[in-house]
Amino acid sequence: MALKKSMSVPQGVVLAICTIIGSGLLGLPGLAIEAGGVAAAALSWPLTLMISLPLVVIFLSLSLEVQDSGGVARYAALALGNWAETAVSLIFAFTFMLCIPIGTYMGCIYLQKIFGLPEGAAVWLAFAVLATSTLVNLIGLRPASWINVASALSLVLLVILFVSAQPHLLGAGLNAYEGYIADWNQVSVNSLWTVSAILFWAFLGWENLSFGSGEVAGGRRAIKAIFVIGFILVTAIYAALALVATGAEASGISVHGVSGLLNLVENSPLASLVYGLIILVVLANVNAWVFAASRLIFSAGSARILPGGLGLLAPNGMPRNALIFMLAVYLVLCLALHWKLFTVTQGLMLANQNFIVIYLAVILCYFRFNRSFGARLIALAAVASSGFLVAGFGWTLIVPLVLTAIGYAIDLRRRPDPASVV
Repeated sequence: MALKKSMSVPQGVVLAICTIIGSGLLGLPGLAIEAGGVAAAALSWPLTLMISLPLVVIFLSLSLEVQDSGGVARYAALALGNWAETAVSLIFAFTFMLCIPIGTYMGCIYLQKIFGLPEGAAVWLAFAVLATSTLVNLIGLRPASWINVASALSLVLLVILFVSAQPHLLGAGLNAYEGYIADWNQVSVNSLWTVSAILFWAFLGWENLSFGSGEVAGGRRAIKAIFVIGFILVTAIYAALALVATGAEASGISVHGVSGLLNLVENSPLASLVYGLIILVVLANVNAWVFAASRLIFSAGSARILPGGLGLLAPNGMPRNALIFMLAVYLVLCLALHWKLFTVTQGLMLANQNFIVIYLAVILCYFRFNRSFGARLIALAAVASSGFLVAGFGWTLIVPLVLTAIGYAIDLRRRPDPASVV
């Protein structure tokens, strides 16, 4: 049975904003400055935008040509064969296991600051948020579409409030940008790479729109409108935040670290509203992430990519085993973050690396479907962009490569024995 084409353009744009901009956005400006300095962070925002642009064009093109709920995994199969679909599904599963606790932990650092709790309380807040979201999903309270709308509007309003709290920072940011652009050669390539590898997290999510392209009402024109309008709005949000963060640092206001943006609204009459919106965004985003991840793990269990028990449903129709398994993974990784076994920055970069490896298969699929001169230029630009980011990763590249090998082995094991075929 085919999925219904019931998604309107406004719903698709809201989905794009919710998918691409999450509560992790709140931590990225401060993390970027902390990792490479304010000049490298300022230059890396537009650089990362340019890096992501050819990939957005490719996902738009493939969403028009291959409207399949398999999304990126299906693109990989078309480019390289069925084994690639299994491998990509496995890499996605691993990356979800990593992304959700990192995003939740980043959001809970904000909650810890808002509630005035000790520094170590962030991990317990993360436990509570993840457990509550899992429980909500276990009893079948699927987030309705209005939650996505509320989350998207809250994110947009948050950025507006950060800007309006100290509006002079926009001008300060523009002036600072003029200086950084003029002296761009004073920033090392290594710093630009480091910050871009972190900020790439902000531009992930366009691939997820491919999963729902078959449900868009209005055909090709509607799909194009969702991508174009979504890209314009997302870019505007990021541009405003980058200018404010740059202007704040140039004005002597530190926004370093995951929760650095809170310094913009301290002692402001807007503070209470900002705090309330941050709480709403964190809770809504985690709830949506937990829902999506449980379905991914359930699907992988059903396909025997992961243990088959994860592909079983509870009597109420919920993927109980997948939800409980993923909660255990989330809690372990939150503890690992709390104990500093790895940092938020390291986790972000590992997740981004996995996505870049997946994107290489997507680029190949695009090239197979589009052989025009313009398409080849876009594919070349996407390869160059992905190559710039991949070049700086070291031994951690073994992670997606091992997962790819495991995916190939799983697919090989599931193939019928030629001797048994009559």
